[in-house]
Amino acid sequence: MGEKSTLQFMVEGFNLFNRTNLGSVNNVLGVIAPPTQPLHGDRTLSPSQPLGFTSAFPKRELQFGVRLAF
Repeated sequence: MGEKSTLQFMVEGFNLFNRTNLGSVNNVLGVIAPPTQPLHGDRTLSPSQPLGFTSAFPKRELQFGVRLAF
């Protein structure tokens, strides 16, 4: 390329093991008795049911880039 220019190659990865990372929870509970334990989302419930997960973060992503500095 010359004495004063450089070429860089870049690779970035997100969620490399492709694990499902659940996002938000349906927090509309209605009338229920006060809980004796903290409430948590349940992955076995549908999104329309109380405490069912309604979204997930993106799956595996890879980015490739090239930078030319001169």
